[in-house]
Order: sequence, then structure tokens, then C-alpha cells
Amino acid sequence: MRLTFKDGVFNLDDGLKNRQTLSLKAALRFRPYADKIAERVFNRTICREYSVPSYAPPSFLDFHQMEGVYWILTRSRSYLAHAPGAGKTAQAIVAAYMSGSIVEGTVLYIVPPSLCLNWVREIQKWSKRLDWGPGVAKNICIVPGSERQADMNWEADVIICPDSMLTKPWVYAALEKLKIRFVAVDEASRFKDPTAERTKALFGGVGDRVYYGLVQKARHAVLLDGSPMPNRPMELWAPCTAMDPASIEFLGMHEFGVKYCNAHFIADGYKLDWDYKGASNQEQLKRRLRKRFMHVVPEEALGHPERKRSMLFMDDVRTKEIKSWEQANVGKFRLTDIDENLSQGSIATIRQEIGLKKVPWVVAYIRERHESKNEFLLVFAWHRAVVGALANGLRAFRPGVVLGGTRPEERESIFRAFQTGRTRLIIGNISAMGRGHNLQRAKRVVFAEYSWTDELNKQAEKRASRKGASSELVRCDYIVVPNSMDEIILNSVFTKAKNVKRVIG
Repeated sequence: MRLTFKDGVFNLDDGLKNRQTLSLKAALRFRPYADKIAERVFNRTICREYSVPSYAPPSFLDFHQMEGVYWILTRSRSYLAHAPGAGKTAQAIVAAYMSGSIVEGTVLYIVPPSLCLNWVREIQKWSKRLDWGPGVAKNICIVPGSERQADMNWEADVIICPDSMLTKPWVYAALEKLKIRFVAVDEASRFKDPTAERTKALFGGVGDRVYYGLVQKARHAVLLDGSPMPNRPMELWAPCTAMDPASIEFLGMHEFGVKYCNAHFIADGYKLDWDYKGASNQEQLKRRLRKRFMHVVPEEALGHPERKRSMLFMDDVRTKEIKSWEQANVGKFRLTDIDENLSQGSIATIRQEIGLKKVPWVVAYIRERHESKNEFLLVFAWHRAVVGALANGLRAFRPGVVLGGTRPEERESIFRAFQTGRTRLIIGNISAMGRGHNLQRAKRVVFAEYSWTDELNKQAEKRASRKGASSELVRCDYIVVPNSMDEIILNSVFTKAKNVKRVIG
């Protein structure tokens, strides 16, 4: 009997007939009979555990950070699901530094484009404390846009790759040739869709044949995200399958959906399809994930300032057309459907119209807080048009404005001005400003619009509630049009957040 591997398929020759399987779970039964190539597949695909390093992480880290570093270094695949502000960046940098004494190779950080410069700054800061030396500290290269690919130094010790560049053929081909010892993926929930090209580049053939992605190349691969499950358990299937399939019992997508997502049939006209948007067996999934793959640090363990949420009801500014549309359509929404994917077509149009109608009231409210309370404020909206209208209404206060197209250098300058007190107001959209930056000088966070995925709202709130904040309480105001779609969906978003907490904690 012999188990072989070729072209992504396991073949079992038992002397009588050949049997093929795409299932790693099925092939594991015959692992004792595997040839060298098949065994290599098992070693690269299944999470391996390593011995504890003989030296300790630096003592200037917090205790939970030292635990996180050990967690990374004692396994080939891991997920740091630490609350925002827990210092995941520092842990990934220290772990990469410590791994250099075990194996040689490139350190690769895959990050959202807006955070590249932030990672450079953090690496340089921590490398000084780790005594890396000036040569290594300076030998950092950010993957540039395709028009500047000739400028890329693939021999750099540390490469920072914007996740938007992973699918560029010239980038992926170069990364595949590198000997990568350590890879960390920031904001890893951006890779939750197994059909997305960047997910395939990172994880390989998730749910299909066993092909390698970048995470299988490294001795250590770690995912970083304060919100690994933005909406529902199904978002965990792709990273778990690629990184540690044993943590979810080697379940395929449909099997996972049946067990952990309350999978059921739904009718769409004459078409029947499976719905994986629910949640079930949450405690069991939580225990399995934490057993050896996911290291969780909840917000309560950090000692950060408390965040207090409030709904502030303004005047009803809806037009007759908006009210008529809501009356005809809002009742059709299902709680499990509410996330950013739902906001398309006419829903998106109405949502933006409501956001623009809210602007005068929000401007008046922020002006009053700014003038009478002398507060440092972060203001979030969802639509660029609403951000622009708010910035125009508050231009007398010379606010910093952060959008998706804001250049990284300008973004960093705005944040420095806020943290040093040169400006007391920043306005930005949630997708551009809601992650990765410390803005703990803010005493209040105002949502002129909110995300329909509550984990994005929490990430935005946590820009102010961080270590080193001067206040013990950060107030988070959600401006709401009463009795409207605005209020109904916000209540649903807050309710659905409880399901996320049951799994991640």
C-alpha cells in the first residue's frame, strides 16, 4: 500500500485499485503509507508545534504580549485575535526577530496599503529596542506600485507588501522564489472570502486541491486581527482551513456551515440555495479555535479606557420619498443579512441620502462640543460625500480629513498634528481611518454614519481607547434619525455583535 501526491490529488495504491481524494482528512488515515512527497504536503499543510525557545521575549513587553510571542514561536501557524490596542504589531516584530536565531530567510509583512508606513515606523522603533543594529533596521522595503517595480529590492531583510499587490503576477512570482522564514498578515479578516484572488494567493487552494500559498512557505505564519470574525462564523473557515485545518476537524465549507453556521435552505424564486449566515455550536467552536491555533486577548484584559456607546437622536430629516421607500423595503431585511454586502443598489442610495441629511445636525453638534468643551474629537462617516460635507461645514476648525485616497505621508502628518495638539478634530471614513493608528488623545468619537458590520465600528472606537490615553472613559456617540432605517439597522447591528463575542470572546 502506498499513498502518493501529484497535481494536488492524493492517490492510494492498495495493490487492487487506485483511489483518489482531494480530502486531507481522508488522506490522513493512510499517512503511515505516504511517500516522501505526500509527507511533505502534510508537513507544509498541517500546523506543526515547536519546542519553547530557550530564551525569553524582552521584558519590556506586557505579559500578554510575551504570551503572544511564545504562541507564535511554538507553532508553524497561529492567529493573534487580540483586541485593538493590544500591541499585535510589536508581537509580530519581536517574534520575527527571535525567529532569526532559528532559521534564515526573509521576513514578510502583508498589510493594508494605508498601514505600510506605520509598519515601517514600528519596525524601526522596535528594532532599536531589540538591538537589531542599524543595517537591518534600515533594510526594509515596501513593495511599490507596478509602474515602479524596477525600484523593488527583493533582497531586503524585511519586505512589507500591501495586500492589494499580492495578486500582481510580478509580485507573487518574486515572493514565491524567496526563502521566507516569517510571514505576518495584518488585518487578516480581509482574507475571509475563499474565492477572492488575494485569499488564494495567500492561503493557496483553500477548499479545493492542496496547493501552496505564501503562508505554507514560512517556518512561522501568523494572522493578526482584532476582529477575526466581523459578522459570522463562516468568515473563519478559509483561514482555519489553510492554517490549521485540525482546529475545525478538517471540515469542508458545507460541513462547517452545517455544524457551526446553522446552515439551511433558502428559496430565491425557483432556486434553492444554502444559507451559511447563521451561528450554531458557538461554545464548541470557541474551544476548538483556542486549543492550539487562536490566541485571544479580550479588551477587558488590557486596562484601556472604557468605551461608552450612546445613541443621540436628532430631528427626523427624512423626505417623503425616503419614508415611502423604507416603508416598502425595510421590513424585508433579515438580521443575519445585515452587513456591508447588503448595502447595494437602492439601499446604498437611500443610506447615503440619509447620511447627507444628517450633516447639518452633526455639524452643529460637533461645533458645540468643540467650542464649549474644548474636546479632541474623531468623527467617522461611511460615505466620502458625507465626509466632504462634514469637512466643509466644519472648515473653520481646520480639521484633518482622511479618505481612502489620502497619501500615507499626509495621513501620518494629520495624525501627528492631532496627537501633538495642533488640531483637535479629524474627520474620516471608517474604512480609511478605522484601523491601525493610535489616536488616544481623542476624548469622544462621533459617528455621523456607522458601518453595518459592528466590528468595524469597534475598531474605529478603539482608535481613541488605547494604552496611554489621558482619559478613563471614551464616549462614542452614534447620531441616529429616529424611527428610520438608520435606527432599525443600528439596533440590529448591536444585537448581532453578541454572536461574534460568543465565538471570539
